[in-house]
Amino acid sequence: MTQYRFWSGLHTIGGNIMEVQTDQARVICDFGLSVGGDTGQVDETLSELEFLLATNQLPSIPYLYETESFKKIKLASVNESTFKTTLFISHLHLDHMGGLQYLPEGTVVYLSEEAYRLYDVLIRVGEENPSKADIRLFDFDTAVQVSDITVTPKWSDHDSVGCSAFFIETNELKLIHSGDVRLNGEHPERIIKWANEAKVWSPDVLLLEGTSFSFDGEKKQASEEPVSEKELLQKWGELLQDDPDSIILYNPYIRNVERIKSIAEETELYGRKMVFESAYAEVLHAFYPEKKWRILESDQIEVKEYVQEIVTLQDLTQHPSHYVLQNSYKNKETVTYFNKGNYVHSNGEPLGDYDKRYAELLHFLEMHQFSFIQMGTSGHATREDLLTIAEIVGAKQTIPWHSFKPEVFQQRLIENGLASFIPEVNKNYLAKQKTEIVIIE
Repeated sequence: MTQYRFWSGLHTIGGNIMEVQTDQARVICDFGLSVGGDTGQVDETLSELEFLLATNQLPSIPYLYETESFKKIKLASVNESTFKTTLFISHLHLDHMGGLQYLPEGTVVYLSEEAYRLYDVLIRVGEENPSKADIRLFDFDTAVQVSDITVTPKWSDHDSVGCSAFFIETNELKLIHSGDVRLNGEHPERIIKWANEAKVWSPDVLLLEGTSFSFDGEKKQASEEPVSEKELLQKWGELLQDDPDSIILYNPYIRNVERIKSIAEETELYGRKMVFESAYAEVLHAFYPEKKWRILESDQIEVKEYVQEIVTLQDLTQHPSHYVLQNSYKNKETVTYFNKGNYVHSNGEPLGDYDKRYAELLHFLEMHQFSFIQMGTSGHATREDLLTIAEIVGAKQTIPWHSFKPEVFQQRLIENGLASFIPEVNKNYLAKQKTEIVIIE
């Protein structure tokens, strides 16, 4: 018998956690933190994990956590489990992997080699917390056997390196977990490849993220411009030419390694020197060990083999037009050293206007005569691209999730001749002979 269940992420962007379970084992896909949970006051005596469960930032999944010390929540402990549980992580964004640090020692978790490399360096630079889990690497297109469940990772594309889709098969079910996808990035061919392979494979269920269906009309996500990585580089080049006299501060997301490298290379082509905080240089070095980077001087700096030059704040203030400085939100006070300038926000923290720090940042920049320039692009496919992917795959059922409005996505799927339904959290869906799906109350 095979059944699958959704633990979270059906009406939110992120926090997507689902499982496929047989009589012998279960596979859980992604394990991120949900930003839509209730974060009201909770007993301060609760552990961090129990607080996250109590506020629905992580789901209360039985037989997964060590729960013996819990004070409020009654939940079966991992120590009571009689079957094997294995996790697969599609990519290294917090809403898909932020819960790894709360897993018990020995929990088996699979990542791609590139995702693990990013995870490892983020831990080293203090941008990620270590996990006690047994983290293993998979190879794309190579099946991983978890008792009677077969998981085959497929190379995909998102704005985080090493991202994956998963083809999951049991005796009764063929299911695809798309992960987060886009066709406007560096590697759209990867997604088209696995979608065409899926068409031949003939899946029963496709779980497809629907971020772009979260917003009214064709409103661009978080008012982001431009819409592709190629166009973003073009806009960056225009900025370098349009205002050649002012300092430019650049705030990217540290996990978007490919974009940061491209921006640095484009900056140098236009005659400016790109300067990084040491943590960002360390992350870049993990993926491009042959390159050297300019580092901003600080008290904690350690000169390493990949450091091309150490640049001081005095260098920047004396010759602002010669440089672009990568500047993370926690170091925004650097702005105060300059009379004016441009602050380019490229999907860095704070991630969006739902975060109160976003408005605080805008006010801070205005006070210090800095122009705020939004220059990011979404890691998520457009509406039409999502429909294209769904049509190529042609699953018996396409389930929209990872969206504030999955019902809007579902309606478009149905209009395009694709069967679709919106599941409920914490209900089991039973697969019979790879043809029929039955809800177990």
